[in-house]
Amino acid sequence: MVNKLKFILLIWLLSGATLQAQSDKVNLLDHWFNPNLPRLNGYQIWNDLTGYTDTLTGKEYIIAGSTDSIYFFDISNPSNIVLVDVADGKSKQMVNRDYECYSHYVYCVSDNRNAGSLQVFDLQYLPDSVHKVYDSDTIAFNTHSIFIEASSKRLYMCINRTKSGKTFAMDIVSLEQPETPVKIGTLEVPDLGGTPAFSSIHEVFVRNDTAWCSAEYSGLWVFDLRDLTNQRLLSVITNYPENGYNHSSVLDPSGKYLMFTDEVPSGLAIKIFDVSNLSDPRLVSTFESSALATAHNAYWVGNFAYISYYQDGFVVFDISNPFNPVEAGYYRTLPYPPANYEGYNGCWGVYPWFPSGTIAVSDMQEGIFTLKPDKSITGVTEKINEIQINVYPNPTSGKAQFSTPQQQVKDSYISILNLKGELLLHKPTTSPTFEINLEEYAAGVYILQLSSGNFTYQKKLVKL
Repeated sequence: MVNKLKFILLIWLLSGATLQAQSDKVNLLDHWFNPNLPRLNGYQIWNDLTGYTDTLTGKEYIIAGSTDSIYFFDISNPSNIVLVDVADGKSKQMVNRDYECYSHYVYCVSDNRNAGSLQVFDLQYLPDSVHKVYDSDTIAFNTHSIFIEASSKRLYMCINRTKSGKTFAMDIVSLEQPETPVKIGTLEVPDLGGTPAFSSIHEVFVRNDTAWCSAEYSGLWVFDLRDLTNQRLLSVITNYPENGYNHSSVLDPSGKYLMFTDEVPSGLAIKIFDVSNLSDPRLVSTFESSALATAHNAYWVGNFAYISYYQDGFVVFDISNPFNPVEAGYYRTLPYPPANYEGYNGCWGVYPWFPSGTIAVSDMQEGIFTLKPDKSITGVTEKINEIQINVYPNPTSGKAQFSTPQQQVKDSYISILNLKGELLLHKPTTSPTFEINLEEYAAGVYILQLSSGNFTYQKKLVKL
């Protein structure tokens, strides 16, 4: 084995490529790997993951999918990943599973034409156990991916198939009763001369019920879905450099910039568009890690892009200047260099929203990682020593009072974001004191942000 590794490294060096270190500005805290778990196609064990923070205890958890099951890990001590429960997926031998948390629930889907369902687990009893409270194929027999917009209590289900075999590009489900999801609508696909513009939405990013839909080889389509009986097409992005299989997108907190990835063919660059004028979206920049690696999922975290970058692992870019993104750090989850850049191998998912700053990462072959970026590339920080921001009570069951010195109010804005980076409130601070109302929001951790042209300061706010 040692001689084989030396041979691979020798070939890599002779090819003229640069051998990179395992990490730069990103530190490994712990790595959970069980080589005895079932493998799909001879190599894949894991797929996507998400995170959950218990607002009462402050404990942090990872929910991750293997090809066969759903795993729940306690990472309250991120240097010691602890497996606390395992739940059966509705179907086995799964390439793809997807998860989204809402309140103290996690919603789970899988993409397999032979079997599946929508499963809901209650997480409030962790770390002792998780409780399955819903498991039905009435709404979904199998689904590729999901997105939850907490403010409107909606679950968006992409490539949603029914038991009868019918496939919908995207369905919309109400979570007014979290343990009893109800389908309330279906995306109306535009008709182009008698032919649907697309058949599938691979993934969706939603803010204020405006849906940014990655329609695979048909590009990116934007819909106003506030009124499901009067859906409106707002914009289409199809003509751009290195376009391919449009995979997933994310907005920056201001809503001015959109970042998205194209998954196929391999090696396509990540794109940033200025979407402040939806009638005329403008390309701002393209950027990439190594030339052959494939960007999978991208997240806008403060001034940084956190990327699950298949063969290159977890990669961080400084995008404080969207016109000139610069790679700022990385952690290679695969033994580097990777065996090849073709196909699907390496880092699948990243969850960057834990209040502690811990980053959770899944690698298809190598398992689950907890990482800690250097402070220089941490997207969500609490800067309370440099500015006086007072919020009381915190935690709050609904309403809280915000106050800051008068000189900090001039030409500034107050924003509230959830831990996915979704902007829930953005308004000018006309007074140094005003009330914040979170009564309609789910329990969880939010980011209260005060900003102007000269500064941005953040404070964590907990809704019970």
